[in-house]
Amino acid sequence: MKDLEERYLERLSQLYPTIAMASTEIINLQAILNLPKGTEHFLTDIHGEYEAFSHVLKNGSGAVRRKVDDVFGNTMSSRTKQ
Repeated sequence: MKDLEERYLERLSQLYPTIAMASTEIINLQAILNLPKGTEHFLTDIHGEYEAFSHVLKNGSGAVRRKVDDVFGNTMSSRTKQ
């Protein structure tokens, strides 16, 4: 376990070689955590509701596509995600 910790700390020291760089990254990450949560769409019981479902997908301002990319990333082809 100690070897793993040392490797982790070594990698961190390579990414953030100075205290200032490490502090800046910590501040940035804390700021990101404090951002308001984005809008999420929850759809249930969509059987037989193609028009309404299609409307939500087309008018999601890209949020649906971003969520699909976040969830499936590189595990699914672009064509399948479309």
